[in-house]
Amino acid sequence: MNDRNLVIDTLQYRQREAVPYQLDLTEEMRAKVDQELGSDFLTAVENCFAISGDGKFENLDGHRRKDQFGAVWLLDQKGDFGVVENNLLPEPSCDTYKFPEPEESAIRETCRKLVSSIDEGKFAMFTIGFSLFERAWTLRGMENVLADMVLNPEFLDELMERITAYNLAVIDIVLEYPVDALFFGDDWGQQKGLIMGPGYWRRFIKPGLAKMYRRVKEGGKYICQHSCGDIQEVFPDLIDLGLDIYNTFQPEIYDVQAVKKMYGSNLTFYGGISTQRVLPFGTAAEVRNETRQMMQIVGSGGGYVVAPTHAMPPDIPVENMLAFLEAVQSQ
Repeated sequence: MNDRNLVIDTLQYRQREAVPYQLDLTEEMRAKVDQELGSDFLTAVENCFAISGDGKFENLDGHRRKDQFGAVWLLDQKGDFGVVENNLLPEPSCDTYKFPEPEESAIRETCRKLVSSIDEGKFAMFTIGFSLFERAWTLRGMENVLADMVLNPEFLDELMERITAYNLAVIDIVLEYPVDALFFGDDWGQQKGLIMGPGYWRRFIKPGLAKMYRRVKEGGKYICQHSCGDIQEVFPDLIDLGLDIYNTFQPEIYDVQAVKKMYGSNLTFYGGISTQRVLPFGTAAEVRNETRQMMQIVGSGGGYVVAPTHAMPPDIPVENMLAFLEAVQSQ
């Protein structure tokens, strides 16, 4: 059985002898691993997924880069992306901003590479990052978008509709290719509860999700949704919309046994190995033990992809990364 078939079986809640796994690293962690273990090491990881998407950044100088929507990211602060420098929508109006068109040639090239990975036995996911709420605040500012939910709802409706239209155009291109799934990245949660609360989530975010999920399902693909933080309040909504895979499933937030029991027949959970707690601060033995325990608890009956709860950042010791790999590869 290859990796792709193993993933599909777990999505169908079929118990197999192994739990599929995925290890992703931030750019800084990748450089750290290259330095300590050699640049060829990661080719031996043998992840179950092949993941790539439409995100594009143009380097402006050593401190800034610009994405395809025109948001400029300052890189001096440590993190995956940095901090947005500019405000492309300083007023609650879309009139002064020209939305981009999807870069069709780049999307098609990414899809062709993903299709070739299927031939190699991988489960192929095309990612659309910053897919709704995050794209809105990269254009307008986080505080402004949250205030707009109360003060300028008609403007925010238009902004979300425009972002959704861009995503649907990307989805339509991807659906021409036999990829397995589309992965939407959009952080809604904080350590306890949704950033905007469930009411505003349903008012402003759910309608766009419904359109995107429907288009993907009509194309016969699986749906994976990423959100950091606690979003359990909207699990029933996401299940009703057709979500298949939820990432990132943080164990310091969720009671994993209770959530598995409540939603494990409707959602596949992807993540579970804490990048807040055990991976940066535990011993290698603790990482191995927790990884094996999560595979046993959440992987029972299928419906689980074991992975760090986030692409591993550089505060994680390399020996703990190796302990995670030892646990998942020795199944």
